[in-house]
Amino acid sequence: MVAALLAVLFWSWIDAQARAVVVLSSVMKTPVLTPAAGVVTGEPRFEEASVAGNPALIVKPDGEGPWPALFFVNGAVPQGRKLPDVRRVAEGFARAGYLVVVPDLPGLTEDRITPETASETLEVARTVSGRPDARGGKVGLVGISTGATLALLAAEKDSLGGRVSVVAGVAPYTDIKTIVSVATTGHYRNRGEIVRYEADPFLSYVIARSLISALPPGEDRETLLSELDEVNRLDPEPLADLRDRRLGDLGPEARSVVRLLANKDPDRFDGLYAGLPTGVRADLRKLSPLAGDGRLDAPVELVSGPRDRYFPVSESFAVSHIAPDHRVTVTGALDHAVLSFSLRDLPGFLRLDGFVVRSLREARLGPASEPVDQGLSEPPRG
Repeated sequence: MVAALLAVLFWSWIDAQARAVVVLSSVMKTPVLTPAAGVVTGEPRFEEASVAGNPALIVKPDGEGPWPALFFVNGAVPQGRKLPDVRRVAEGFARAGYLVVVPDLPGLTEDRITPETASETLEVARTVSGRPDARGGKVGLVGISTGATLALLAAEKDSLGGRVSVVAGVAPYTDIKTIVSVATTGHYRNRGEIVRYEADPFLSYVIARSLISALPPGEDRETLLSELDEVNRLDPEPLADLRDRRLGDLGPEARSVVRLLANKDPDRFDGLYAGLPTGVRADLRKLSPLAGDGRLDAPVELVSGPRDRYFPVSESFAVSHIAPDHRVTVTGALDHAVLSFSLRDLPGFLRLDGFVVRSLREARLGPASEPVDQGLSEPPRG
């Protein structure tokens, strides 16, 4: 009996590794592996549909279902489900035997994240798990960047209890307050100390759009959003105009948001954050996996680079507060959501491969029982 069990576990690992090669080859676009994967796997079927009221790309494996289902939760990308890289990853999962759903969630194609974005993530996850071609009535949540955070938020909800096979995330954040601090001051608090962290300026742009969108409907919100529309999303200093802006034409709620966005002093951040309108702070709590009392019963696999361009890697390790069954992999083969492979970092690539293998195996068969190899002995600081 023990030998038979070991044989099943070993074979399931080999099976997951083979599927991981198919997925990774689709991402890397290697001159040998990618064509080979296309030859040995069936041709996926692409469909456009509405899922829980959201436009979505559905990619089905060759043959008849049901299949293990994956909900790919995108980050802030204007092209959304139409981005070639996203379609290629979805195709890779489908070639590996997974049903893949990629919706355009509210706000993400407009570079902002709101409570509606989070609530629609939950609705899509529930809908996908209930599809007749989703095997076992379950769905794996695979998220990139902000999409990984949205996956964590959805998996916390009781209404998804027992329906999530795995949460696999690439470089998420877990505390929105930390990210607002990084975006505005270039610092954040870690274990009580203020730590410097220079993030890509695009983070400031997304945070500004999200905070302004959280203001009550009215002239102030529309005025500020209109002004931000004039800023290039890739501007190296997206907050420059807000920092120079006079506030006399704005009401007190809008002024408090602009003051926070304009502030560069980390010592003033906590006070300015506390001074935000009650409704804005309530919306921000809804976007923070660590802010509520939720717990994740499903296995959680997270991966990040040691120095992510947007979110400190400590944000991934903080998932331990809400997910008893979790693993964090840190690899130099990843630059936020971009795979950066070189022979010099073969160990880092192997750690990334292990993350993909475990995620695929859990989505297909349930939690793995292999020893943990996180790549780092403790959460890094900074």
